[in-house]
Amino acid sequence: MNTNLAKKAARVAEVVVEPVKSADVAAPVLTIVKDETEEKPGEVQPPAPVIAPWATAPEVKEEPRKLSLEEKIQRVEDLTLLIERFRALAESRRKLQTFQIGADSLSSTILLRDASGNEFKTSNSAVITSVIDEMKRTLDAKVREVETLINF
Repeated sequence: MNTNLAKKAARVAEVVVEPVKSADVAAPVLTIVKDETEEKPGEVQPPAPVIAPWATAPEVKEEPRKLSLEEKIQRVEDLTLLIERFRALAESRRKLQTFQIGADSLSSTILLRDASGNEFKTSNSAVITSVIDEMKRTLDAKVREVETLINF
């Protein structure tokens, strides 16, 4: 804090009250004591240091914890599984792209079978096209998802 400013504040607080005698009433008079620490003409005071309110302590970067051998092996195994999954999805997508629907509605067929053995079979080319398009979108999304998971 600027010491001159502190002295000035202290001096301003020194207000002297003196009673003035008049014929009928005694009234107090305020007298201000002159601040002797004020700057004199030609005298330059250095500016007070400014501390930025946003300034914070420098961040300390922590070194990453070293992995144990067991953790390293687990990461390699996880990465291997992700790579295998990526390859399977990419192969399915490639096969689906080469799939061609015939002009007649009888050359292509889709068969869906659930766990109970129930089946749904269709040769409608519009239905087959819609199913294939949805399968392509789903496979593309899954491939992108696995790609983001593969990092080291």
